[in-house]
Amino acid sequence: MPFLAGCGGFSLDGPGPVLASPPVSSAPSERTLGPDGIGPFEVGMSLDEAEATGQFEARDEDPKACMTHTSPDDIRVGWSSKLGITTLTAENVRTPEGIGAGSTFAEVKRAYPKPAEAGDMPFDEQLAMMGVIWTAVPDRPDNMYAIKFDTSHLAGRAQFDQATVQVVMLKLVAEQNC
Repeated sequence: MPFLAGCGGFSLDGPGPVLASPPVSSAPSERTLGPDGIGPFEVGMSLDEAEATGQFEARDEDPKACMTHTSPDDIRVGWSSKLGITTLTAENVRTPEGIGAGSTFAEVKRAYPKPAEAGDMPFDEQLAMMGVIWTAVPDRPDNMYAIKFDTSHLAGRAQFDQATVQVVMLKLVAEQNC
């Protein structure tokens, strides 16, 4: 299992809040998440660099805590004073390989055949246990995608390829402790 940096504020467990695409009439244009970031943000950038974008303001909080911030253009930013920007996501995003809300598990496996780290459980096991898989980002060994799926409509593992993506997050591969 990879260590996830900046987990605070982003729940991958249980049904929780789901980033859903708004109706087409009001949907913002689709944005690209990855391989390094989204908009002005990149995972791994320092808090000073993030503040220099004019779209991020670090709060004075426990320096050991994982924190979140939503930018004016609705990019959810996970951060810590120790690691800088650790997690990025937003509504209506797709990875450079075309994966986003509504993509199937089969499409994700074709786009990202490798787990985030050597020794991780196979994707089928990750999906069965957590409803989330962690994939390697092509040519970016310090980054990974955490992809949450809707499996509620499936009758079992035989139907896993029909599971659909709910949320895609770009994460920094680092120590879990902020």
